[in-house]
Amino acid sequence: MKHAARLVLAVLVVFSMAAFLRAQDSVTVPRKLVTYPSLIVYNGKIVTMDDESTTTNLGAIVEAMAIRGDEIFEIGSNDEVLALAGPDTERIDLGGHTVIPGIIDSHTHIHNREVQNWIEDNPEIVDRYSRLFFIGGKTDEEITRGIEVTLKENMGSAPEGQWAFLYLNTNDGGSGMGPGVKYVQDHKMALSYLNSLSPEVPVFIAAHPAYMINDAAKQAIVDLYGFEPPMGENEEMDENQQGGLVLYGRALVVDGYFKDHIPELADVVQDGLQKNAAVGITTFTSHLMGLRFMDAYRLLESQGRMPIRFAYTHYFGFQNNPDPASFYRRLGDMAGMGSDYFWTTGVGVGNIDDGPPMFCSSIPTRPEIKKREYCKNAPGTSQGEGIYAALVSRERVSLGHAYADKGVDYFMDAIEKAMREEPSITLDYVRSRRFSSDHCGLYPRPDQIPRMARLGMIISCGGNVLDRTYPWLELYGMQYQKWISPIRSLLEGGVRVVFENEAGVRGTNSTTYFYDVVPLLTRKNHRGYMVAPDESVEREILMKMMTSWPSYYMLREDRIGTLEPGKLADFLVLNQDYFTVQPVEEIANTYPLMTVVGGKVVFLHEDYAPELGKQPAGIQITYENKPAYDY
Repeated sequence: MKHAARLVLAVLVVFSMAAFLRAQDSVTVPRKLVTYPSLIVYNGKIVTMDDESTTTNLGAIVEAMAIRGDEIFEIGSNDEVLALAGPDTERIDLGGHTVIPGIIDSHTHIHNREVQNWIEDNPEIVDRYSRLFFIGGKTDEEITRGIEVTLKENMGSAPEGQWAFLYLNTNDGGSGMGPGVKYVQDHKMALSYLNSLSPEVPVFIAAHPAYMINDAAKQAIVDLYGFEPPMGENEEMDENQQGGLVLYGRALVVDGYFKDHIPELADVVQDGLQKNAAVGITTFTSHLMGLRFMDAYRLLESQGRMPIRFAYTHYFGFQNNPDPASFYRRLGDMAGMGSDYFWTTGVGVGNIDDGPPMFCSSIPTRPEIKKREYCKNAPGTSQGEGIYAALVSRERVSLGHAYADKGVDYFMDAIEKAMREEPSITLDYVRSRRFSSDHCGLYPRPDQIPRMARLGMIISCGGNVLDRTYPWLELYGMQYQKWISPIRSLLEGGVRVVFENEAGVRGTNSTTYFYDVVPLLTRKNHRGYMVAPDESVEREILMKMMTSWPSYYMLREDRIGTLEPGKLADFLVLNQDYFTVQPVEEIANTYPLMTVVGGKVVFLHEDYAPELGKQPAGIQITYENKPAYDY
């Protein structure tokens, strides 16, 4: 009897539910049970980039896209997507404009550049901690005299703790061929003489990529960081040729003044992020140099003030640390940890060499040229030991600066050594870590490519190295031009390649982001020379290098990189169609009219805003597409 009663009750419940569901077809479902799209963009050419192959196929191209909250809700035709709109859904008619995923930059120095801009705008504050001087001499004698006069006349009565930063003449377009670089590398001023000129004041002589500091500066670094900067570790570097000191130059102002002004540093960084949103970057990576940048980014994130996403590399075990191996043997795997706006991609190695002439290459050349090279991660160095310790501690490692081929050999040697000595570090494990290396300045060699492919490495290449490296071909040999950003060879060899625009935004007057894309399409550098034309790639491939492929470099391929339902709503509305504009050089004049990150408009161009009936948003950039240097 009880069984029969339960059966009757169950039947009644089924019929009641069926009646309820039929009723929902004839009445409006209560709004609190439904979340409509917050934004719909339609009547456009929306290129989803959801084909991640190495072909020129772009994937689905649709007319409309619906965003709900911070994610893409649906894509499709105008009719399909507009039918999803609710009473409060914002609609934007794209008017035929092209939409692409937000740009993901695998190497740029946004916060460093913005602090440099702040330094130039706030000399009265900076002078409390450091004074900047430019030494414009063209000969060794003129440079020496400039240093002597500058220190005597300007730093004789400097307050305690104030640094002197002396920037020597490097008017060389970043090639490292300026007189200042050679001056430092050839030891034209002995350390003992610099100490006698300035026994009490810390002096930092900069001629990128060569640097020199006096003993007072070494002591100041000890006082600030707790240990003396490691240098003079191998035969490629001695104490008068202090490679890698760029890390201190970039950090000292941040760690001096800003240690007591974190909210102000956060404001400075936010300005830089907004400028880069204006040129189209929605996610970027960089290594954090300067201890207080972490505090600034954490403040921005906690206050919801990050306009774009930052995937940083954890560099603190190497920065200013004479024993990084001990640090990384104690650090667990952090890769991927963080929020959608601020997360770590693993251990970052700021530089295993420097820019030319202080790169680390296998190329034979004249002894006087070869002696200027510099290999920071050579076997037996603290950096080399630190990298190995990070690998065997199961950490993901990214070479944030690797300019030439030999240092990359040392890195792959370390990976393979770890595989031999630690049975649990299998090839499958290594490939899953997506170890990476940036710049492609003078690598990879053809024989390195199969090795990179086997290890599953991701290589980050830019167009600026076509300018920066080219002058050195006259000294090393024109046959090595095929080693400069060899993207075609990398892709054909099975290596994933991503795009970097290391220069970033140059203030509110800047080149477009796509300005430095064009050299990789034409293989003509900004000096006007062709560089390995066989290595050119199609514009569709470059777009994949800027969107879908770097999402793997960032360890966020499930969240960013393509325009698909369920992914974060990061996209750009372009002023012209990147995919069809002719001639190819005209791509340089492409820029965003609108940048959306997580469904929020973070930039709206002043020329486009009236078309949408809105006010401009974000920092407006004036574009001047010309080289940063007069070659």
